[in-house]
Amino acid sequence: MSLRDRELQHKKRLQNISWLIITFILISVLLYEWQQVQKNAKFIQFDLTRNNLYQGAVNLRQNWELNNKPHSDKVGDIAFEYTQLGWPIVLKQRDLDCPKIWSLLSNGIGKPEYNSFGYRKADDSSGYNRCLYDIGIKKKLAILYINDKIHIASNLSL
Repeated sequence: MSLRDRELQHKKRLQNISWLIITFILISVLLYEWQQVQKNAKFIQFDLTRNNLYQGAVNLRQNWELNNKPHSDKVGDIAFEYTQLGWPIVLKQRDLDCPKIWSLLSNGIGKPEYNSFGYRKADDSSGYNRCLYDIGIKKKLAILYINDKIHIASNLSL
């Protein structure tokens, strides 16, 4: 093999290695960007979940107004009461029933698929009741009842 052939072969190898490095860099950038898109999608799904819960509460409150302000009602298999201001509340032995509140307000959508959904009742006082839902993206969503009014808070970080 001549010196010229060796130089061409060496040049070809360098070209192939360069293309390989460029390909790996592009794949790395694409994977990083995909992770960012996926992270943003989870936050958007979190916001949509919060909005869906609030819309469910508003719809039930409007039904309360239209149906002459009943004390209690039933949607599907979930029996619930209304607060004095007309917001839906699900109680089980005088405590909040967090799983049923979620089911009632979410219009049967259920938990988002990506999360490590959990709940707990925090009983600070009788006028301030809340259910915390761990959505699994280092955020929690809370459904609060303060003085018979429902609040849905989503800016709770772990």
